[in-house]
Amino acid sequence: MYLSEAIVRINSVNWDLVGSSASKVEADLACEFLRRLANFFKKEGVKPIKPLVADIARLLGDADEIEISDYCNSEVVNFLGENIYIKNTIEYYLHLAKYAEKYPDAYKYLSVYDPLIKIFERGGMFVLRINALDIVNGAHIPLNGWYEKFCNDEFY
Repeated sequence: MYLSEAIVRINSVNWDLVGSSASKVEADLACEFLRRLANFFKKEGVKPIKPLVADIARLLGDADEIEISDYCNSEVVNFLGENIYIKNTIEYYLHLAKYAEKYPDAYKYLSVYDPLIKIFERGGMFVLRINALDIVNGAHIPLNGWYEKFCNDEFY
């Protein structure tokens, strides 16, 4: 159920429009992703790592690999072939959805990636690097000290 919903959501993005829109909303969504990710680390007692490599399913103990082309249409595969950073995010999202099929308690953590998926749905685009999260034509968010900056007690 979780995986099929995630697949439909990703396949429904109009990938031809991704990168055509930029606003403060996309920057706010990027910050919300970082806040949710920081709170995942806090709640699970996992040592924070760079957002670029934060595969939550793997951090929860799942060793499975996921291949986007097994789940997504050719439009998605072609778009993601051009951007490894976005590809990683989509892989992590689908990986967690698949993991949540076996371990339903993990479902709540799909919301961590939700703000990034919303950026795509709105026609925005981001580039997640080791030391920065950039909203194309919108914002630059340095990731030095990101965990301390975005961690609080709330989790959605």
